[in-house]
Amino acid sequence: MKERMMDSMLFPILALLTIAAYAGGLGVLFMVIESTGAGIWGVIVLGTAIVVGVPSAAALLQKMVEKE
Repeated sequence: MKERMMDSMLFPILALLTIAAYAGGLGVLFMVIESTGAGIWGVIVLGTAIVVGVPSAAALLQKMVEKE
């Protein structure tokens, strides 16, 4: 019973920390790119690549998994 209670508190906290670390890392990456010579257009290109690339990669991986 006590273990279940710990799990029910631990997993949401770990999820929040993981999302915060991921979002913070992306924010720092965008700030670093913006401060380089690429400027705002580098941030736009990277953001667009993420928006298009992540779903595309997921679709390709799903096709590979379904093929097996």
